[in-house]
Amino acid sequence: MNELTTVPDVIKALGGIHAIAQLTGREYGAVWQWTRWPHFPPDTYLVLTAALATRDLSAPAHLWRMVPVEGAPEVVEGKL
Repeated sequence: MNELTTVPDVIKALGGIHAIAQLTGREYGAVWQWTRWPHFPPDTYLVLTAALATRDLSAPAHLWRMVPVEGAPEVVEGKL
């Protein structure tokens, strides 16, 4: 599985701004703004990572400002 590391890379791999707007239900202009951001809105994580997986692609969770479980030791250790 190939990992994409930037917001513009993900947008391009999924067919561009128009395609991302359709996938996420957002306006074209909103998605265009994302090309200038270091991360996507967190509520797009599931739909975009699912779309990437269908193309045998992935992207790190931090592109959506997600904290991986490895970054939260109290969760791993069962303290929460």
